[in-house]
Amino acid sequence: MSYDLAVFDSRLELRDPKKFYHWYDERTEWEDEIDYNDPTNLTPSLRAWFEDVIKSFPPLNGPFTYRGDDEECQQRQADFTLGRDIIYIAFSWPTAEDAYNACLKLAEKHGVGFFDASGDEGAAWFPNDSGMLEIVHKANDE
Repeated sequence: MSYDLAVFDSRLELRDPKKFYHWYDERTEWEDEIDYNDPTNLTPSLRAWFEDVIKSFPPLNGPFTYRGDDEECQQRQADFTLGRDIIYIAFSWPTAEDAYNACLKLAEKHGVGFFDASGDEGAAWFPNDSGMLEIVHKANDE
């Protein structure tokens, strides 16, 4: 089991809970014909988020895979799936709190949405007019 989070392009139509969860279910089927380890798939804001987050949570796969012998870095490695408009990340449970805080903070910094896929509420966060993230809906809002 892993602790899973996602960041995504926060398009206006995804503020509707039904549209968001339908979109999320479709996107996480991973049926695009792309290399899901390739950061060039990403929109500029998602790529900037990815480049920041891997400084703290090195990828297990892809061109930025951490191959060193630093035990702390190895424990913080995460499994990233890089779609066109979504990044899905699986973290180890011991890093869950740090991962949540870092991902949320960086989502706000880069103006992308944030989804707590493993959280009890399934909260989806979107930037508001002032650029701060706010919960727009939860899984039970569907």
